This record gives sequence, structure tokens and C-alpha cells, in this order.
Amino acid sequence: MTDERPTRKLSSVVPYRMARSNAEMVKLVALLCEENGFTLNIWRVMSAIGTYRSISPMEIGKLTTIDKAMISRAIRELVDRGLVTRRADQRDARWAQIELTVEGSAIFDRMVAGIDALEKHIFGELPPEKIEAFMDMLGFVERRARTAREMVEANGKAGFLRIFSDDAE
Repeated sequence: MTDERPTRKLSSVVPYRMARSNAEMVKLVALLCEENGFTLNIWRVMSAIGTYRSISPMEIGKLTTIDKAMISRAIRELVDRGLVTRRADQRDARWAQIELTVEGSAIFDRMVAGIDALEKHIFGELPPEKIEAFMDMLGFVERRARTAREMVEANGKAGFLRIFSDDAE
């Protein structure tokens, strides 16, 4: 008799589904970025600046997970285009604070409105409480995944063993 391999449909694997959903959303936002004359990474940097009004490049890196070199290039491009200002921190010349200009704020607001419209379209007729529950669930999954990743990074194979044994309980 041939041993049957346990099967699980790829469409029921959470990381796969999240990656597919994310890929589709990222493509939509990238198209919106193109319509506004910049790339997705430029938008990610710009959105961090717009959200926090005044922010350092290091803080942008923590929020966006974009590497330092890309952040630096994005800021330089945004400065060259007159969309952000960069001013040295008076207490520490190694630090800078980045802020949107009036023109940058107008583009930021237009992009946010576009993203809001995309989300409204994606969620369709879902009631607000279901959208809120979905956002809560995303937060839960993100926190659990981060904790698991940190455990594995800190403990290697023992971290995986701990995760697997915790799930078995």
C-alpha cells in the first residue's frame, strides 16, 4: 500500500494568503503612486513623514523597514522635488528632521484620499464592525509573528522547537 502524504491546500495556508493579498494591495498602491509621479518606496518614506509631521531618517527606517540607503535616496529625491525639507537637529548635527513642504502635504493628502478610496472599494459593503475586527486580527497576527520571529532569531532551532511545542499544547 502506498503511503498517502497529508495534503493541505495552498489556498488555506495563512502566510500564502496574506502574501497574495498583500501583493495585490501593493500593486494597487504602486499604480496610485505612478499616477502621482513616484515609486512605492518614495511613497512609503513620504507617508511616514506625513504621518508624523517631523521625523528623522532613522525613525522612517523603523516604521517602513526600508534600508538606510534607500531612505537616504528617497529623501534626497523628495528634497530635490521640493516635497520635503531636511533640517539638521540643533542638538546633534548627525541627526536631521524631515518635514513635508506645502506641495508635499498636498500630494500626501491626495495619496491618503486615494488609499482610503481603494480600501473602501476593497472592503465593499462590509459593516464597520467587521472591518474593525479584521484590523484587530491583523494586529494580532503581526504581533504573534513578530514574537515568533524574535524567538527564533534569538534561539535558532530551539526557538522553533519552543514554538512547535507551544502550539501542541
